[in-house]
Amino acid sequence: MSLPYFNLYPDDFEADTAHLTLLEDGIYNRLLRLCWRTPGCSVPDDEAWIFRKLRARTDEEKEAVRIILDEFFTRKGGKIFNSRLIKEWSTANDKHEKRKKAGSKGGIAKSLKINDLDISNAKALLKQPEPEPEPDIEPKGSLSPEDDEVGFKPVDEIAEAATLYNLAAKESGWPQIKNLSKSRRAALKARLRECGGIEGWRKALSRAQASSHCCGQNDRGWTANFDFLTRQSSFAKLIEGNFDDRKPVMPGAGSTGGRITPSDNWQTGATVHSAPSTQPPPAKPRTITGGRK
Repeated sequence: MSLPYFNLYPDDFEADTAHLTLLEDGIYNRLLRLCWRTPGCSVPDDEAWIFRKLRARTDEEKEAVRIILDEFFTRKGGKIFNSRLIKEWSTANDKHEKRKKAGSKGGIAKSLKINDLDISNAKALLKQPEPEPEPDIEPKGSLSPEDDEVGFKPVDEIAEAATLYNLAAKESGWPQIKNLSKSRRAALKARLRECGGIEGWRKALSRAQASSHCCGQNDRGWTANFDFLTRQSSFAKLIEGNFDDRKPVMPGAGSTGGRITPSDNWQTGATVHSAPSTQPPPAKPRTITGGRK
């Protein structure tokens, strides 16, 4: 049976989750409660099981669950767990068990009326353990002094993808990123999974570079940026071609109703034959015969 409580340190929690949306924050809290109430303080590494337990039904909710799992939880041995929550559970459980044992000894001493013995009669109380400071961990993908102006430490695929973005940004006039935060790593990791890895990411960047709209040729002078390209909705539109340049309509195209005409042959490369004329043939001159002289 799990403990009916766990410690929450608001300052630590807010420092780590201030970047989350309202939906992601709610999912994170629900996942923590689910782990705490599950034996072993962990859940099976099974997305369908987790979606069902969290009641995540829409695509947006399921994507938010994946983002939270990637950023705050660890996968190992077929289980998913939060390292900080495991630590809090172990500390609270140890103290709870010690109080139970001390209370049991105290009850025995009282029943035997051995009041002169120095035995505790403490009872198990639901008391929060003292908070412990978080270790300082340098985030992956931070900029290094010896790196060039667009590069991150090549520690993993995510850092490599971030470097590729900065190279494309330098060529296309987009803002370059200087800080690869936890939320940006999680978003980039999700997009890499969707497009099939680094090669898919290269193709997506090339598509954005070829888009006049993404490169500032619009009525606002707006250009794409890292957060826009790694957002699920805008990335889906990018790979579906919504930002591709449209071919201009040739003059007079409307008069043919969209049909290919001989003048279109240069563009389509097709063999085009003129359609039969619908105009009636010219009338032949009549030959006058007979009549009065």
